[in-house]
Amino acid sequence: MSMAISQTSLRVLLVEDNPDHVLLIRRAIRDLGGEHNVDTVNDGEHAITHLETTDLFPDLILLDINMPGYSGFDVLAWLRDSPRHKHIPVVMLTSSEAGSDVARAYELGASGYIPKPSHYQDLRALLNNTMLYWSAMRRHNVVPVTEADNE
Repeated sequence: MSMAISQTSLRVLLVEDNPDHVLLIRRAIRDLGGEHNVDTVNDGEHAITHLETTDLFPDLILLDINMPGYSGFDVLAWLRDSPRHKHIPVVMLTSSEAGSDVARAYELGASGYIPKPSHYQDLRALLNNTMLYWSAMRRHNVVPVTEADNE
């Protein structure tokens, strides 16, 4: 079944330490079609370094919680405290379904929370909805413009 809704291409930063999950998530986004650009980093420290050194901010960050070093919560807190990065939408894409993790993510300013499903087709469907939503927000200029967009 094809989607009649057109997507605006998104720049996505995937922050995920599990190589198998990286492959599945990247494949699912690729299978959605469109020209989405997905950069991947494998931990929170590299995510922060990437964001501090790039002039081209992502339109969306998909962020795992449980990673070595800086957790997804640490990265999310850093993003929301950073004047240059606080408006980037962040969707937690994690294996945790714990209510305390969901609550903490939203308290820290997450834009969404998706527990990773165990079946590829479910992952693809969830990512399709997520990408469609943020694509529409970008297309209609609902996503706030960051300082980097003005430079």
